[in-house]
Amino acid sequence: MDVGTGPGVRIQNPEVRIQNPEENLELGTWNLEPGTWNQLKRMSKYKVFLQYAGTRYAGWQIQKNQKTVQGKLKDALYKLSGEVVSVVGSGRTDSGVHAIEQVAHFILSEEIPRDKLFRALNGILPWDIRVTRIHLAPGNFHAQKDALKKRYEYRICSGPALPPFLHGYVYHFPRPLDVKAMQEAAQQICGSHDFSAFAAAATKVKDRTRSVFLSRMRKRAQQITYQVEANGFLHHMVRNIVGTLVEIGLGKRQPNDIVKILDSKDRRMAGPTAPPHGLYLTKVWY
Repeated sequence: MDVGTGPGVRIQNPEVRIQNPEENLELGTWNLEPGTWNQLKRMSKYKVFLQYAGTRYAGWQIQKNQKTVQGKLKDALYKLSGEVVSVVGSGRTDSGVHAIEQVAHFILSEEIPRDKLFRALNGILPWDIRVTRIHLAPGNFHAQKDALKKRYEYRICSGPALPPFLHGYVYHFPRPLDVKAMQEAAQQICGSHDFSAFAAAATKVKDRTRSVFLSRMRKRAQQITYQVEANGFLHHMVRNIVGTLVEIGLGKRQPNDIVKILDSKDRRMAGPTAPPHGLYLTKVWY
């Protein structure tokens, strides 16, 4: 590390990465005024694990005039620390989508003991957002860029009547589904493919190739669950896959149609988008 002296000292340190709360950028080189280096050394980066019910929120990411999970966490940190903190999540979840394990990071100018921070945040956050774990993170940790893979789970209730306490937390589909055919189709999702056919029509991402490591259907009593693990997901990708699998379960399509849909790279070839409230982000690996 090279540390100079005098006004406007310039510090070069690849291990120090400070967040710009306005731009969500991680920068390694800053022009620092005298005395700022001591403040910099006191800064602490935290890695937090969260659970939330997405029913009342317009997704994870902050949006103007919308209630979001990221916004609620940012507000809680402001109430606790008095700082405008940038919160970076492992990825976005849509409006109505839930999380059993979302991961985020943020930086505070002064270290707060983890147990105190844990209690304080859960005391401020609304009942449907909870911090489950907090760790001090290395200075170069990035919740989004360092994620290796994620797992999503989609839950369907096939019973004739939806239990009221499951309303908003599963997709109620009270029609017989051929889960065996759905599983046969789900297995063909595994591997590296261009998932353009399963991406939202408005997706602007150019590289749409993703590697899927797990894709399977499970049925237990009246609950049908689809699990998928991949190194990344396109917007609406899981919900569009589920909508297609449901059509296969109804006999409207054949299991091998999955290959044709993938090869087409055409969103119009896949099934409808399943509702958001059956979808859960369940795990993030680093």
